[in-house]
Amino acid sequence: MYVERTLSALTALSCQLAEPVAGRSDQGKEESLRRMAKLDPALKHAITPPSFDDNKLHRERLVDALHAELPRKLVVIAAPAGYGKTTLLADFVAHTEVPVCWVGLTEADKDVMRLASVFLASLEKRFRRLRGELDLKAFAEGSPASLAQGFVDLIVGNVQEAFALLVDEADVINSSTEGLAFLDALCDRLPEQVTIYAAGREVLEVSLAKLMAEGALAGYGPHDLALTRSELFDLAKRSYGEELSDEEVDKLLDETTGWITGVILSGALSGRSLRAVTTNPRPMVYEYLASVVLNRQPEDLRRFLLDSSALPVMSPSTCDEILGIEQSGKLLEKLVAEGLFVSRSSDSPPTYQYHPLFREFLIETKRAADPESLNEILVRAADYMDRIGAVEDAVDLLVKAGDLDRGYDIAERSAVAYFARGRVSTLLRWAEIFGAASRPNSNLRIRAAAALSDRGEFDKAEGLLIGLFDAVQQDVLPEFLAQGAVRLGRIAYYKGD
Repeated sequence: MYVERTLSALTALSCQLAEPVAGRSDQGKEESLRRMAKLDPALKHAITPPSFDDNKLHRERLVDALHAELPRKLVVIAAPAGYGKTTLLADFVAHTEVPVCWVGLTEADKDVMRLASVFLASLEKRFRRLRGELDLKAFAEGSPASLAQGFVDLIVGNVQEAFALLVDEADVINSSTEGLAFLDALCDRLPEQVTIYAAGREVLEVSLAKLMAEGALAGYGPHDLALTRSELFDLAKRSYGEELSDEEVDKLLDETTGWITGVILSGALSGRSLRAVTTNPRPMVYEYLASVVLNRQPEDLRRFLLDSSALPVMSPSTCDEILGIEQSGKLLEKLVAEGLFVSRSSDSPPTYQYHPLFREFLIETKRAADPESLNEILVRAADYMDRIGAVEDAVDLLVKAGDLDRGYDIAERSAVAYFARGRVSTLLRWAEIFGAASRPNSNLRIRAAAALSDRGEFDKAEGLLIGLFDAVQQDVLPEFLAQGAVRLGRIAYYKGD
C-alpha cells in the first residue's frame, strides 16, 4: 500500500513537516509577495484609471446620471464591446469631486485572493491611511463572505467620506464562484458611504433582486450608452472637424445604432471621414472592422500592433526592451490618438493596454502569419515579467508560447508562497494547465492537492497524491512522500475511513 512505503520517510522527517518544502519563512514569503505586488505592472495598471483628455467626448448626460446614483450600493453598466463603458467610467473620474478607487479586472482576478489584493491596492492608493490596516493573509483559509467582511470593517473603521469604487470588466467574475461570492457579500454589506460602479459586457451576477427590492440598484444598458444625435454632432466636430447635416447624422445613427466604436472606426475606414460612411456604408462587424483597420496602417505601426499584442500591459520602456526598438512611446501615443482600441492610464509615466478582444485578434493574426516570431516575443515578455516578479503574467505568456516546461518551472517555485497567500484558484488553474508536466517532486502537485482536499474534493486530491507513490521508482524525494502521506491521512480522516 502506498502509505506503507513512506513510513521511514515519515519517521525521519516528522520534525520538519510543519515547514514548507521551499524552506522559506512566512515573513520572507510575505515580503516577497509585497515586492511582487509593488513591481507588478499589471497590478499598477489595474488600479489606475485611463486618462481622459479634451480629445474625448465628454458625455455630460451620462456622467450626471452616474452622479445621481451615488446613494445606491451598486450601479451596473452592461453593454457589448464598443459602447464606451471604460471611457464613460474614465469620463466620470475626470469630472467628479467624489473620491474614486479604480479596479480594472482581468482573467487572473477569478482567483478570489488575487481579486481581493487588487481591491485592497486600489483602496490603499486612494486612502493612504488604509495602508497596513488589512492583512489579507489572515483570510487565506476563510470564506469569501469573511473576506468581504474584512473589507467592510476596514472601510467602516477608517473612511467616513463618500467614495466610488469603479470596477471595469466586472463580468470576468461571473465565472468565478468564490469571486462572485465575495462581491455578492460585499454588495450586501456595503457601508452607506460606498457606491460600486460595475461595468462589463454582461451584468454582474450578484443578488440583484435583493438589491433592487432595497432600492440599492441602478442599471445602464446599450440603449443608454448609444450615442444621441447631439453627441454625434459634437463627436464629428471635435474629433473629425466635420459639420454633419441632419440627414448624415440620421444615416450614421442608423448604420451604427449609436455604437461608439462603430462610429469612430467608420472614420478610420474612410480616411478619417465620417461623412464618407453616409454614402459608402460598411458592415459594422467588430472582427471585420479590426482587420481592415489593421491592414490600412503604415507598416511600422502595423508591425508594432502585432508584436506588442504579446504584452498584457505596455509601457514605452518595456516595449523597447522586449521588442528591440526605440520608438515605442511615439507609437503608443499614435495608437491612442487614432482610437485604435488602446487605453492609456493617467499615471506618469503612463501604461497602456489593448482592449481584450482586439488584443486576442492581434495575437491570432500574428500567430497565423508568423508563429515562430510570436512565440519568441512571448518568451522574451515572459522572461521580463518573471524578472520583475509578475509571476502569473510570466506563466500565462509561456503557456501561450507553448513552452509548458518553463511555465511549469515558474509555477512550481511559486506554489508554496501562493498557497500560503490563499491563491487557491490560481494553483488549481496551473495544476490543470500543466497536468502531465507536473513532476513527482512537485510543490505544485502537493499544494494543489491540499487546496482540493480543503475544498472537500477528496477524489481529485487523492488522484494527485497517489501519483507521488506510483512514481516512487523515479526517486521521489522523501519530503514529498511524507507530505503526501500526511495529506492522504487527513483525507481518510475527513472521509471517515
